[in-house]
Amino acid sequence: MRKELDFSVRQNCVCFNLRRVARVVTQFYDEEIRRQGIRSTQGTLLSALQITGTATMADLGEILGLERTTLLRNLRPLQRDGLVSVDGGGHGGPVEISLTAKGRKQLEKLAPAWETAQRAAVQVLGEERWSALIADLQQVAAALKN
Repeated sequence: MRKELDFSVRQNCVCFNLRRVARVVTQFYDEEIRRQGIRSTQGTLLSALQITGTATMADLGEILGLERTTLLRNLRPLQRDGLVSVDGGGHGGPVEISLTAKGRKQLEKLAPAWETAQRAAVQVLGEERWSALIADLQQVAAALKN
């Protein structure tokens, strides 16, 4: 028998629970990849650029679901360390971001640690449950975005 959710109780808040779990998962991944000198949030950004190639700031923010200020905060150390190239933006034009050769090399170094973290997280959830969960989360994101 299913227990009815009491939505007047804060512990049942969708936002609170998703953000809390996201922080725990981020910390877990950070522990695995810390030795590579990069945080998981930055690794995600590098991976997105590897997939997209050159992307505008707006497109990258859309892909990652990040506001411009958060994206800038994550980009600055990557640009400083020569992992990404940021061009354009003059006279209100689009800012284009691309992965440098050093950034691609960093992703290669990062891959084994990320794969270890990914395998561990999926093992905890179970592959079938993870597949269902990711599909559900994507569906929720799409529905709430519209």
